Amino acid sequence: MVVKKLGILIGLGIFAAVIFGPPWWRPVNPCVIGDMSARAQAQVPVALKEIYFDAQNMQFGLGSAAVGGWEGLGDAVAVDGSVWIRNTNNRSPKYYATISNRYFQSNGFVFVPPGIESEQRWRVSSPTSLAQLREALAKKNPVGVIFAGYVRFVPLRLIAIAHPAIDGRPVSKNAPYYYTRPMQSAPEAWAYVVGVAAANASMKRDDHAWLSSMLIAPPSRQDAGAGLVHGLWLKSAPDDLHTPPRRDNVLAVGQLMAEAAMVEGELTLYPVTRAGGCDVVARAQ
Repeated sequence: MVVKKLGILIGLGIFAAVIFGPPWWRPVNPCVIGDMSARAQAQVPVALKEIYFDAQNMQFGLGSAAVGGWEGLGDAVAVDGSVWIRNTNNRSPKYYATISNRYFQSNGFVFVPPGIESEQRWRVSSPTSLAQLREALAKKNPVGVIFAGYVRFVPLRLIAIAHPAIDGRPVSKNAPYYYTRPMQSAPEAWAYVVGVAAANASMKRDDHAWLSSMLIAPPSRQDAGAGLVHGLWLKSAPDDLHTPPRRDNVLAVGQLMAEAAMVEGELTLYPVTRAGGCDVVARAQ
C-alpha cells in the first residue's frame, strides 16, 4: 500500500514538473528544422545545404521544402511519410506542379514529432473563416497550437510561391517577385490542412522566436490570432476524416488564404509546449 501511494506521488510530481517546471523539462512540440528567420529572409543556412530530411520521422508539418535541389524550394506540407511541395524550379518540366517525396531539403519547417498525442479536437459547426479560426484557437492556446485535419471550403482560395526563396530577398518585402502565378480557387473543395496559430503577443517571448518570422498578425491587436495554414487541395471528399489523404486524391499544395470559409470538417489540435531544434531527429539516415 505504501509503495502504491509512493508511486502515485512520484507520478504526480513528474506531471507537475512537466507542466509547471522549467521549459526544458517539457516535451518538444513543435520540432523546428532550420531557421525560420532564414526562411523569411530567403536564405539557405550553410549547415543545411547538403542535409536531407525524412518525412517518415514526422506526424505532419508545414513550411518550405525542396525535392531535387534548392532551385525548387516551395511551399510544403508533410503527412503520412511524404512531403508535398509546389516545385518552383522554372527549368524543370514539373515547374509549379505539386510533387511528393519521402526525402527533402529545407531551410525552415515545423512539424509534430512522433509520439506526441493530440489533446483537443475542433469540429466545424458553422461557417468559419481561417482568420476566425486562428483567433479562436489563439484565445484558447495563447502560446500556440499546431493543427491538422480535413476541412471543406466554400470557396477555397490557394496561393503558392512560384520562385524559390533562396537568393536573399525577404519574402514579405518582395511579394511580386515570388508570387508570379495567380491565386487558385474553387467554389467548393475539400483540403487537408496543416497550420499554426498563436496570440500575437506570444511572438515576443524569447522561446517563441520561431513564430515571429512565420506568422502574420494584425499589429494593432496584441491578442489577435496570428497564423499560417498550408493545405493539400483534394480532388474529392476524403474517405475518412481520420486517415491520411490518398496520394491519388491530391490536386495541389499551397498557402490557404485567411478569408477562405470552412463549412465542414474536423481538426486535431496539438498545443505548443516548447519548440526544439530537431534537425537530428528529422534527418535522413
